[in-house]
Amino acid sequence: MVYTYEKKEIIEHLKLNKREILINMIEVFQETLKEKGDVEKFFQTLETLFDLFLLNISTNERLHMEMFGQVVEGYRNRKEISLEEFLYKFEQVRLTMEKSIARIPTVDTEKNETIAQLNKFFLELQKEAYIETEKQINNQLLTKEVQLSQLKKDRAEILSKLSTSFAHEIRNPLTSIKGFVQLLEKRLVSEKEEEKYFHFIYQDMEELEQQVNQFLMLSTEKNHQDLCVTAISLKELLYEVVDSFQPIISQGNICVHLHLCENVSTWGLQDQIKLVLYKLMQNAHDALMLKENGRKLKICLKKDQTDAIITFANNGPPVPRLIRHSMFEPFVGTKELGKGLGLAVSKQLMNKHKGDIDYVTSEEWTIFKLRFPIKQLTDDDHK
Repeated sequence: MVYTYEKKEIIEHLKLNKREILINMIEVFQETLKEKGDVEKFFQTLETLFDLFLLNISTNERLHMEMFGQVVEGYRNRKEISLEEFLYKFEQVRLTMEKSIARIPTVDTEKNETIAQLNKFFLELQKEAYIETEKQINNQLLTKEVQLSQLKKDRAEILSKLSTSFAHEIRNPLTSIKGFVQLLEKRLVSEKEEEKYFHFIYQDMEELEQQVNQFLMLSTEKNHQDLCVTAISLKELLYEVVDSFQPIISQGNICVHLHLCENVSTWGLQDQIKLVLYKLMQNAHDALMLKENGRKLKICLKKDQTDAIITFANNGPPVPRLIRHSMFEPFVGTKELGKGLGLAVSKQLMNKHKGDIDYVTSEEWTIFKLRFPIKQLTDDDHK
């Protein structure tokens, strides 16, 4: 490259005074360079960058700064220097170079051009350091996401095994107790008091049995029931669930709006799908009872090209922020006396049926959405 006498004079001056300039630069980072080895290594890095800058102003070619961005960012991380502090020190290094150029006894035009090249050089270096920072942050986030995903998977597997084991451990003696109670009941003649006690025992056993069944539903393991799938009319099932809640809906002054499209069907176990709808209906009712008046519940059934979509929208209080990201995890709930299994069971059952459950919440409405794969009904399905 052909350059002016003045530019050549600047380059030669910088070469002659390189060591002095580098020592001034080192002083900026002195407090972070505790050991002798650190000083020597950093001096070498600065010297390489200095030579690279001289090459830049000598040839005016675009330089590849990626490697130096990695070096700079690596040093910052090792020394645990904040980005703000490091940029400040970086600016001090640039100013040291700028002052050295400004002191050279030559024409201002060439000095100003060289300083402009210096600024561009440092901007490029900062850009590469920023890019390297972003890469490292993204890699760390990706690693954490993978670890979190694995933790959730491990937790689900452990919970599945515990649920199955726990449920069977309770179910076996419960079945035995139920059998003995039935035998004892047959031996009674007409003792009303004893009959009342047996009635209470039955109620408690049935409630306990329901809880055991819910634990089993948390399991990812399949049983013989999961293989007995049939075509389920979602419209008919919704009417059935809503009708079962009619007494407490009326008692709670809840205005229910049904918007159900033409009949759509999905494959699955009717009792399990019904349980999901029941749980969402119960949750909506409980939320609305926290509202003084104007209680509204909108239930909608529609479909797109691949899925049937059911939404339960209530205008009760929003879901608390503290549990919004863990609503479908076991033992998480808003009711003080609840067990926090309803939505976790619903999520597991929707997964088993190749469907999905999600929700959005705001000050105005909380909406739970279910998606089921559509099965086209045939004449045989209606028989």
